[in-house]
Amino acid sequence: MKKLMLIFGAALLMAACGGKKAPQSGDSDSTRVAQADSAVADTSYCGTYRGTLPAADGPGIKTVLTICSDSTYSLESDYIGQKDGKFVTSGVYHMKAGKVIELVTPSSGETTYYKVKDAQSVVLTDSLGNEPEGEMAKLYVLKK
Repeated sequence: MKKLMLIFGAALLMAACGGKKAPQSGDSDSTRVAQADSAVADTSYCGTYRGTLPAADGPGIKTVLTICSDSTYSLESDYIGQKDGKFVTSGVYHMKAGKVIELVTPSSGETTYYKVKDAQSVVLTDSLGNEPEGEMAKLYVLKK
């Protein structure tokens, strides 16, 4: 079913983009359309990020976050030193304002937020995209 939806979405995208004209010099409408298309197509944040996040009751949480270009994600959390402390979730994500990625777990509706810092890193944030501050802030960063 997922493959069928992906194929249908790709076909729709190709049909929608097929009729756009190339931007002409001095043509502000075409330039705006081209800029909007490139913003939509920006998937530079996609990839696999790794790091160890702080844990309240242990040495940390080994974390692997994979962001896919089809708006899906996989999140592996391994609580260091805890028996049965490995969790894997997957679902869909949405890009919010300010390059904040909202991860949604369909089974529970739970949301988690990461902000794209640059082409090589994301940081765990709150729902508004506010990053941790102080000495601990660097511990919430995952890197490609």
